Amino acid sequence: MFVKTKSASLPSEECSGAPGGAANIADRQIALARLMVLIRELKPLDRQVVLLYLEGVDAAGIAEVTGISSGNVATKIHRLKNILTRRFQAGGNHDQ
Repeated sequence: MFVKTKSASLPSEECSGAPGGAANIADRQIALARLMVLIRELKPLDRQVVLLYLEGVDAAGIAEVTGISSGNVATKIHRLKNILTRRFQAGGNHDQ
């Protein structure tokens, strides 16, 4: 079973007083906040693509909204996931 929070769904055992549950939730919220900061720092088109992807919109839907081809959307998503992963692991360094 999952518990819906403001920013993510968490397994209910993490919320029920299991050892480290509160710490896990806090760590997860900090990580999500860091990720959102990195997303906000992207170029507007890249940010729009990532946010639509995170909302579950498929490549064709993102293409329709942004005006770029669905193939380009798929490529952008792949590259942006790599960029965000590198920046997140580097603690927020913004090299590309």
